[in-house]
Amino acid sequence: MIPLRLVEKEHDDFEEPIVELWRDNEFVGYVFWDDDTPIVQVFVDNDGDPFDLDLRDLQRILEMADQIVSPDMFSEDELEDLRTRVQAVASGETQADDAIEAMSAEFDEEARYRNEDGEGFYPRPTAEAIIERCNELDIAVVEMEGFDYENRNLSARPNLNLLVRGTPGDQWNVFRPEANLRAAQTLHDWPKRDSLVVAFVVQLGNGESIVL
Repeated sequence: MIPLRLVEKEHDDFEEPIVELWRDNEFVGYVFWDDDTPIVQVFVDNDGDPFDLDLRDLQRILEMADQIVSPDMFSEDELEDLRTRVQAVASGETQADDAIEAMSAEFDEEARYRNEDGEGFYPRPTAEAIIERCNELDIAVVEMEGFDYENRNLSARPNLNLLVRGTPGDQWNVFRPEANLRAAQTLHDWPKRDSLVVAFVVQLGNGESIVL
């Protein structure tokens, strides 16, 4: 599923900044401060249907939005640092460009299947290579799901999944290798059948999550 991103905006009707929520080029909704509480408004997608949002990704992005719209939550210096990091992610001025371009160039064509959102599903040998390459590019595997792909049908295997989350204060140079070690060990224990395909969500050192 495509991760959410946020864009901070000033608005004449609000004293505090508001935040726009986007998924790729689809507008998802707003977060703003009103009557002493942060409010989130979620709209419908381009087809008029409700958005299906990844709960953990939504929690992540709403926490960032809350920090921006809530008055007095941070000092001005801390808020400016947060804005700088958010703007860097939004404009692509991070290591994401080079690292993810390298991953795409190497592995995109090896996906056995891609869904309508562009998420790739990779055979075991490619999945193993992806984890190894993540270590080289300073990327962490934070989510991994196993499926079976047979006769052009993708079947979920709920028992084949990995979710890695850090704790406050974690250092990236500690979290990243530990996350990838867990991913490699988990994949090693999954069934060794030709139909197995693996989907990934990876994370950059700045906290940006990307679906491969």
